[in-house]
Amino acid sequence: MAVLSVVSLGTGSAEYLTRGGEAALRGAKQVVLRTGRSPIAAFLTEQGLSFETLDSLYEQCEDFDAFHQAAAVTLFSRLKEGDLCYVVGDAAFDGTVFALQKLKPREMELRIVPGVSLADCCLSLVKRQSGHVRILSACELEDSRLLPDEPLLLCELYSRECAGDCKLKLMELLPDELPVTLLTGREEDGSLQAKEIPLMELDRQPSYDHLSAVYIPEVPMEQRSRYDMDDLVHVMARLRSPEGCPWDREQTYESLLPYLLEESYEYIQAVREDDPDHMYDELGDVLLQVVFHAEIGRQHGDFDILDVTTAICRKMMERHSHIFGGASADTPEEVARNWEVIKRRQRGITTARQAMQEVSKGLSPTMRAGKVQQKAARAGYAFPETEDALQAVRNAAVKAEEALSKKRDPEKALGEMLFAAVNAVRQCGKNADIALNEATDRFIEDFQEEKCPEKAVKMPKNAPNT
Repeated sequence: MAVLSVVSLGTGSAEYLTRGGEAALRGAKQVVLRTGRSPIAAFLTEQGLSFETLDSLYEQCEDFDAFHQAAAVTLFSRLKEGDLCYVVGDAAFDGTVFALQKLKPREMELRIVPGVSLADCCLSLVKRQSGHVRILSACELEDSRLLPDEPLLLCELYSRECAGDCKLKLMELLPDELPVTLLTGREEDGSLQAKEIPLMELDRQPSYDHLSAVYIPEVPMEQRSRYDMDDLVHVMARLRSPEGCPWDREQTYESLLPYLLEESYEYIQAVREDDPDHMYDELGDVLLQVVFHAEIGRQHGDFDILDVTTAICRKMMERHSHIFGGASADTPEEVARNWEVIKRRQRGITTARQAMQEVSKGLSPTMRAGKVQQKAARAGYAFPETEDALQAVRNAAVKAEEALSKKRDPEKALGEMLFAAVNAVRQCGKNADIALNEATDRFIEDFQEEKCPEKAVKMPKNAPNT
């Protein structure tokens, strides 16, 4: 069985080559360096060991993903000629090593020879505030989640373009002037140099190569440019702590309900006004309420934010079986139909009445009526035309008028008229709450106080503000 051994070189200096690594190099029939731009190349030549490099592949590939795949294929094909030793800076996060592990044929043995990593060499030159450091290749940063509360070492900052992409990603959360440590290597001897620069100058350095790296320290929350969901959870936990805010500490599920409704309606208003700045601000207020309730739940031992996100992620994956499962849905109508079928199956709903009973009574009356009517329509109980729905409103109005003329309690008849009106709005493809709000706005705008009847009560000019 052919053996492909991967040897880590750190900075590439021969002094970091372990005995195991040197034995692998001397015992292999073939030696391939990821790059010849390394001092190990001179050492191998001095030792009389022949080698090849993959430098030519860099020029042939569009990006590093393509290079990693091409490198793996090339190395596998060379195994036909005998055991091979592949030399990289750090096998722990080298992209070609990941590709080798993923594409490895059964008839081949892949062996990782432990050695000094490039990360070890870099971290020996930086001042750290904690022992834990996250290590990434620069090309992995774009698809990775930034965690500003832990230090980060980005290796393989191989070009100015790569440095620029990393800078933009980092500056989404971190201050432009944040001091970071840039590490650059000397090809002649593999030594590293460290210098402190502002983050904004990461892509303004004289040169970059496979040894270039940058160390980004952890950043206190107060110094960050932007914040993510984890930060919000942390802020709320602090506010609810014994040393936190007295008002926040005394809130309950029940006491927060008015705020949840208020913030939701304010977001709706921002959407109606097509005001993006107002939208994200109000949406933040809605999100705060979610996190607030989750923190109360965590303190009471009921649930936490992870339970919330887990529940909704599971629901979205289960209800979108055409994306995460084997179902099919090519139109929005098919998606909605699948959603309803899955929902009924999960909740054990077998009849239309059960589906209507499932509609929350916590909704506004118009919203609840619309939801119930929607469930009934799916069961086949619906007017064939919009005109029929409007006629139902007129019929209900006649009944309400009769109730009023006969001085009977009109509440039932008026309620049925409202129910019919909501149904007419729904059949027009509109939302009754929004329609009513817009009608109220128009009333306020068109209202002319000077045209009110004389008997109308008017506020005196000197009345105090309320």
